[in-house]
Amino acid sequence: MQNSESGNYSYVEDYSNNSSTEIAIRQKVGIIGGELSVSSRLNYLREFSNNRNRFGTNPLYINYSQPFIGGFYNYKRQRGIQYAVYNNSLKQYCSEMSDIQTKAVNLFMTLFSSKLAADLSHKNLLISDTLLIASKALLDNGYFTEYEYHQMELQQLNNKYAFENSTKNYQKALRELSTFLNRPEWIDEEVEILTPEFNLPLQIDEKSAIVYARHNSPFALSQEEKRLKAEQTLFTAKLNNRFNGNIKISYGLNQYSDHFLDAYQKPDYTQGVMIGIQIPIFQWGINRNKIRMAKNNYQNSMIEIDQAEVNFDNNIKDIVEDYNHNMNLWFVATKSYQLSQEQYVLLAHKFHSGKVSVYDLASAQQEQYSAMQRYYNAIQNAWNSFCVLRKNTLFDFSKQTELKDLFFPITSHDN
Repeated sequence: MQNSESGNYSYVEDYSNNSSTEIAIRQKVGIIGGELSVSSRLNYLREFSNNRNRFGTNPLYINYSQPFIGGFYNYKRQRGIQYAVYNNSLKQYCSEMSDIQTKAVNLFMTLFSSKLAADLSHKNLLISDTLLIASKALLDNGYFTEYEYHQMELQQLNNKYAFENSTKNYQKALRELSTFLNRPEWIDEEVEILTPEFNLPLQIDEKSAIVYARHNSPFALSQEEKRLKAEQTLFTAKLNNRFNGNIKISYGLNQYSDHFLDAYQKPDYTQGVMIGIQIPIFQWGINRNKIRMAKNNYQNSMIEIDQAEVNFDNNIKDIVEDYNHNMNLWFVATKSYQLSQEQYVLLAHKFHSGKVSVYDLASAQQEQYSAMQRYYNAIQNAWNSFCVLRKNTLFDFSKQTELKDLFFPITSHDN
């Protein structure tokens, strides 16, 4: 410690503990871009050497800070960024929920495919059993060769193999879907698997899909967030290298005492005004280079954002084009599958009279399985492209509503 009269220093031992607590409320004033804060503070000093307590209080302290230039702009940009971050998190949740629903759709389509194959193979097995009896009669009457009869036997065995294999695949797909949906009771119950209805939109407008994607997609919202941050960074760089100032106005109460309650009695008043001015005089080219670099970074960011948005729009166009194409194929494949089944039944009836050869029958059955696969692929591709488009736009074109209104109906109604 230094003596106030002689100026000499001396060293003493001192043990103390200093702690403080504060509560503060801060609020941005959006209209003018300033900041208002109200706080209350308590300091506690415990001097162990002198066995003494010391309390210092600021029961009320009000402070207001206002920049001359750029306060409102910065506040507006900050609000825009915060809203973009919040909105993006909301859309991201909807996107993740859409992923879960898409996985459920894919598991159902696998189940539907196995059920489709099981039903067709069972029907063909019953028909082949009947045809094998008819083949035996034709063989005994001399209308069939031994080779043709064995071919019919082989076809019947192939149908039996297909039925057993498709039944196994059906049970496996049912277990996977029931596990994913947490419905274990489906394993022991008779579950009815319905064919997906042809109730999706026949065509989706490309421009509407892009509008919804730009408005809802987390990717598009993250691009908007990047754009706002780039604009704020450029503005801050310009602001820091130009004339500006700041004014601070404060008003507070303070008091000191050896006792806690006395520290809040008859406080003193303090007021203050501080004005700061920033004037860049000697820049030596450094600040100009900083502004130039900030502009270059901003332009590069804008180019990257614009290019990413163009690629995003092209991706949406490709998805819409795939969807519209798959819907057309769904209609064609449905008709083709129905005709292939009718043709096979018709040939099976003609087989009894010997008007159809074994080879024609086998060819018709093979065409039936091929038509079934095309039918399933058309349905799966249509639903898959619909789910992909639904995720990227966060809009359900079948129900004509946004996903956030489906996942947050109460919140959307309140807003």
